[in-house]
This record gives sequence, C-alpha cells and structure tokens, in this order.
Amino acid sequence: MSASPTDNFPISLLQRSVKMTLEPPKGIKPNMTRLFKNLGSTFTAVDKEQAFRKSIFGLCWFHTLLLERKKFKSLGWNNAYPFNDSDF
Repeated sequence: MSASPTDNFPISLLQRSVKMTLEPPKGIKPNMTRLFKNLGSTFTAVDKEQAFRKSIFGLCWFHTLLLERKKFKSLGWNNAYPFNDSDF
C-alpha cells in the first residue's frame, strides 16, 4: 500500500504497519543485469533478431541511465521524475 500525505489517512494504521521498500540496485552494471534477468525468454521469434536485440539493449541502457540519474536530483533536469520499473 502506498499513500500520499493527507489528513484523512489514519496515522495509527501507518504506525502499526510494516514498512519496506523495493529499490533497484545501485550502479549501471547491476541494473542492466537485473533488467535482462527480468526479461528472461518472454519474447517470441522475430524476423530481424539482431535489430530487435539492439533495440532491447538500447531500451535497457536508457532506463538504467535514468535510474542512475536520480542520484543527482533535479540538477540538469527541468523537473524531477521518479523513474521506476513500470516506466520501463
């Protein structure tokens, strides 16, 4: 469960709850490895396999760089955006 700050949210529920977060690993190599492991063999055969593999690598690389960029907050960015696995 996640919630934005609001006066209607019961504080007692939050105090009695177990709090945990799931964050991606730090570093480009661990993030790339995690993304490739999550992909697994979920894809079917395609005609242009080499081009498809390159585009998947590019997508994973871009997503990993965005995750790493979060360390620098909004420095160099117009607005901070919380990139996560659902954006991938």
